[in-house]
Amino acid sequence: MARKLPFSKENQKLVKMKKKRKRILVVDDEANVREVFSDVLGRESYIVKGVENGPEAIKAIKEETFDLTLVNLRMPCMDGIEVLENIKKIKPQLPVIIYTGYGSITTAVESMRKRAADYLSKPFSPEELKSSIRKALEGAEGHNSIVSPSPPEG
Repeated sequence: MARKLPFSKENQKLVKMKKKRKRILVVDDEANVREVFSDVLGRESYIVKGVENGPEAIKAIKEETFDLTLVNLRMPCMDGIEVLENIKKIKPQLPVIIYTGYGSITTAVESMRKRAADYLSKPFSPEELKSSIRKALEGAEGHNSIVSPSPPEG
């Protein structure tokens, strides 16, 4: 019978680092956009999965765990607002950032009303994208933290 060896300290550190890495789902019908986001965010140690449409995004959200979702507003089959609504039904606390090359005040307001974490209009820089993601993740972590009730007076 084979004996299991304990993880070395080095392996334990790698496991912890892997657990801390945030998972991001990118939803965009253009493969080149998914690839660029994957490259930019991968360099920041995010684990990125790309899907090309809303139904694939909904399936991925149901089957896997993500810390944040980036969703293109204009896509065939299901637009970004519909994807946002469906995600919020399944995982209400999951931050969703909507981005678009066709920004308008109307779609920005609608996205925020439907609880998008942010709304980005193209063109945006990698720094703007990373900043938006950091803020959304920090907000999600703060929202999910346990708040102790105040001690009773008296």
